[in-house]
Amino acid sequence: MRPDTKSRRDVLRNALAVGGAGVSVALAGCQGGSDGSDGSDGESGGAGDPVDPIELIVTTQDYDPVRYEFGNLIAENWRELGFEVNVNPLAWNTIVSRTFDEQNFDAFTLNWAGRAERLDPDPFSYSLHHSSQTEVGGNNMVNYENSEYDEYAEAQRTTYDEDERRDAVLRCQEIFAEDQPRTPIANQTQNMPYLADSFDEVVNMMGEGLMSFWTAVESVPAEGVDQISLGYPSDVNNLNPVDGSATHDTQTMRLIYDKLVRIDTDGTVTNWLAEDIEEVDDTTIRATIRTDQQWHDGEDLTVEDVKFSFDYLQEHSTTLRGFMGSLESTEIVDDQTVEFSMSEAFAPFISTALGQVFIIPQHIWETIPEDLDGISEPVEWENPEPVGSGPFEFVSWSRDEQMVLQANEDHFNSPNISELVKVPGADMQSLVRLLEDESLDMIGWVPGPDTVNRLRNQVDHAAISSIDSHGWYHINYQLDRAPFDDVAVRHALADAIPKRDIVDIVMDGMATVTHTFMAEVNEFWHNPDVMEFGDDLQGAQATLEEAGYTLQDGQLHYPEE
Repeated sequence: MRPDTKSRRDVLRNALAVGGAGVSVALAGCQGGSDGSDGSDGESGGAGDPVDPIELIVTTQDYDPVRYEFGNLIAENWRELGFEVNVNPLAWNTIVSRTFDEQNFDAFTLNWAGRAERLDPDPFSYSLHHSSQTEVGGNNMVNYENSEYDEYAEAQRTTYDEDERRDAVLRCQEIFAEDQPRTPIANQTQNMPYLADSFDEVVNMMGEGLMSFWTAVESVPAEGVDQISLGYPSDVNNLNPVDGSATHDTQTMRLIYDKLVRIDTDGTVTNWLAEDIEEVDDTTIRATIRTDQQWHDGEDLTVEDVKFSFDYLQEHSTTLRGFMGSLESTEIVDDQTVEFSMSEAFAPFISTALGQVFIIPQHIWETIPEDLDGISEPVEWENPEPVGSGPFEFVSWSRDEQMVLQANEDHFNSPNISELVKVPGADMQSLVRLLEDESLDMIGWVPGPDTVNRLRNQVDHAAISSIDSHGWYHINYQLDRAPFDDVAVRHALADAIPKRDIVDIVMDGMATVTHTFMAEVNEFWHNPDVMEFGDDLQGAQATLEEAGYTLQDGQLHYPEE
């Protein structure tokens, strides 16, 4: 439900009454932290000065025309409000470095991919927005801190009552929408092309389409097809499971490394390396590990490897540690059983922790980084020849050319595809041309709408795999910087985003407008009744005026003291 303009202005009036014009303002009932929404600590420009210019980072047009195009549309509307906006298209790997690794940005476009593990609400509710996740490398790179939000994000982790947990997740979405640390724009329909004659059966999955784990493992090639090539518009950054922040890296590593559980195509948890999971009590989980499993180098996989993986990654991986919740210790019960003990109940432990943490070989990682010159932290290691236990084995990698994985015939769920070749494209259109020339079997990314329509209607040997996504396109703001430390500015920027044009024109209707981080397709966890922003340039102007901002010669100025 979209609150009317008056009700949203009332929220800001209440906030201004608390914080006062000229400082970062608080939303009624919300207490902030580094975003300055409690009226403290948020750095801003001097009273009456011109508002700081905004660098809006977008992907290159070749990498993702959707983000490139809607970033430029948004910039046009922000300029209408009096902001000076510089759009900066960057290569994806550079964006990751600037935003995740350095937190050095003003605003940037992003699409949180609908990974299977993100069907559970914890990754989007907690890992992206809890104040504990603001450290460099964490997913809360916008530095959003709100004590009330934290309370509900923690509550959804600690209750096993599904209705109580749902209530907490719905409240998280309400507070998030009011604070706008990021502005959701759209949930995409994933239309991914493939060669019809290369397959007898293609498996896809909500949120991941043809990039899903199950596509690689369960799809059935046509008779006589021994190799399947998968195109993607960039290469992976690294194959280091300690890192695990970039989606493409993770989607590749999960083929090489096993996890204790997987999320099935219907969104349910299915046992994987663990043949049995027992909930002993609210804070104790036991996993029984499959026997007779080997690493790709022939060494036996043991329960000691499982304990080591959780201990090591909890210590060294910022990203994966965030998924482990209140995990306090991992102990070996017997030669097939490991027990996880938590300091408090953690409801999503099985789906989020056991479904995200890679099982890595102790005999390789226990000496990293001590035996490598120039490496001070495990996350810095390139891991050039990864050894896992998963359904695919690493064969070779020529960066920016191809990566070759082959089926692990000894795996308990050996894939139908004998050899998977991952092909990074220089741009999306180069991948499309390869598919049209029948030199590429499938593309694990969504081309622009015009390309999808042309392939569907004019290229006989091309087929389109179509499925809705719970991933979301959005804008991120660096809340530690002016002017984003002011919630009134974030409301105005959000209202100026032409969401409907982005969906209807840029995405050609192959998406739905969204106002929250839990997609409508993820029905149980979605809150349809949050404060809505977008498609309201006049409302954005009114918000800034009410907060004390002024236009002088077309340039926006901070409020006077």
